[in-house]
Amino acid sequence: MFFKNVMVPYDESEHAMSALHIALGMVGDDPAAEVHVVMIVAAGAIPTPSLMGGAFEDPFDNGTMMDYDNMMGAVIQRMRSDMERVVEDARDGAQCKITVTARLATSPVEGIAEYVADNSVDLVVMGRRGLGALRGMLGSVSFGVLRSVDVPVLTVK
Repeated sequence: MFFKNVMVPYDESEHAMSALHIALGMVGDDPAAEVHVVMIVAAGAIPTPSLMGGAFEDPFDNGTMMDYDNMMGAVIQRMRSDMERVVEDARDGAQCKITVTARLATSPVEGIAEYVADNSVDLVVMGRRGLGALRGMLGSVSFGVLRSVDVPVLTVK
């Protein structure tokens, strides 16, 4: 198999789930291959401490207050745990190694491009459009990734 290190950006959309199944179908029989399932959390998606008075209520434990770094860690850990369950359900006998990661980045495109470079990814398999994109159009994240990485990008419905 030519591709041994495949990344699937995951945003909980149907297209991302299709991309995961296709990636596992492409390299799943090869125990030397690895599929990286990565959720990028945009830094601007969560309010900064200065806007919220410096402390946050724990989103997973009502009433407990926590600082910004701990809150971000809790959000990313929860996302990673949720993704691990989804990936295990999608595995369907795949023999390849599967790595599940959630990362904080300034934008999804930048986070995906950084992950590709940092992990020597040789193929990105991603949904053509994610959550909230206009129906029938290539999503802005897909388009940005196509222009930002130096590896093949396979977009799927």
